[in-house]
Amino acid sequence: MSQLRTHSVPDEIDPNEWTLRVTGAVSEPLRVKRGELSEFPLETVTEDFECVEGWIAEGLSWRGIRVGSVLNRAAPEADADYVLVRSMDGEYACSFRRDRVADALLAVELGDRPLPVEHGGPARLVPTTGDSDCWESVKWVTALEVRRSEPVVDDTAENIATGRLE
Repeated sequence: MSQLRTHSVPDEIDPNEWTLRVTGAVSEPLRVKRGELSEFPLETVTEDFECVEGWIAEGLSWRGIRVGSVLNRAAPEADADYVLVRSMDGEYACSFRRDRVADALLAVELGDRPLPVEHGGPARLVPTTGDSDCWESVKWVTALEVRRSEPVVDDTAENIATGRLE
């Protein structure tokens, strides 16, 4: 198995303070703490990770929770077709159609070990469709914001700064 490249971890990332929030157009907003992840079924996906920078990490074995199972527990409203996946660093977010992100894995392990913070732990989004780009693999996922309309570029840090995610 090839290795992912390691990048510096922003100061804002504290895996001990990690909580996943599911907010927005849902009937049952969620706050899932690290220890509560075991309430969801775990799956394993093995695939290559190809970066736009030109490198490939081959045969990575990710273990985690399907985003769809987390979203289902929050009961998204029928007309909410988008999900904004936010990083714990408060700087990065990536928008997905709900039907597409539902199949993605919220990885908590890499190669049968807890996902290291250097690689996006405690939870990293790993899209499982063949048409995914590496920048869609959001590190340090802390929020899934379900929306009725497609997020725009300004949404990436706006809600973190204003505290509207609580």
